Amino acid sequence: MSTSATRKHFNLLPTLAAALSLVSLSAVAQTPRSAPLGIYGGGSFGVGAAQWHCNDVCDRAVFSGKIFGGKRLTPGLAAEVNYMFFGGLDNGNNQAQTDASGISAVRQKFRAVTVGINWEVELLQDFTNHLRVGWAFTRRTQKVTDAAGGFSEVKDYGSAPYFGAGLSFRLTEEIRLVNGFDYVIDGRNSYYLFSVGASAEF
Repeated sequence: MSTSATRKHFNLLPTLAAALSLVSLSAVAQTPRSAPLGIYGGGSFGVGAAQWHCNDVCDRAVFSGKIFGGKRLTPGLAAEVNYMFFGGLDNGNNQAQTDASGISAVRQKFRAVTVGINWEVELLQDFTNHLRVGWAFTRRTQKVTDAAGGFSEVKDYGSAPYFGAGLSFRLTEEIRLVNGFDYVIDGRNSYYLFSVGASAEF
């Protein structure tokens, strides 16, 4: 082998090493990092909205929020539990509606516990996309005011499919800022939540 060929051979080694390092870093960047225990939890707050039938005077949006926690099954997949709470929404009847139904007003609060999975895909460095799917166990509490001004309370328990999507930004190895959209899919009794918050990993 000539001296020039030997030089070319040794000059290629640093270039190949650098290329392999870049490929390796790229592969790591595409896999979400996880804390040693693989456990996380957090909370977020924002605006909740109800897809319910409105009469004469009606609220559709109210301050709401959720707390959540999960256990990672793989770096990009976790089993997750959410507890969502929605503030009181008021629905009032006019006089004609009150006379016809015997109900003057209804105040409704909604709670849901969801169980499901959280699938994460790292989009860019420190930005991660979240997709959630699962099942919600719901409790709807209605305080009903009748035409005579009397009060009664009705609680309704049910279950429905649940879907969520969001984006997070990693501030440190353990702390993320999160935002998301959560949807309990139950026809006229569906609820939406748009929220921002934070989470920590352990």
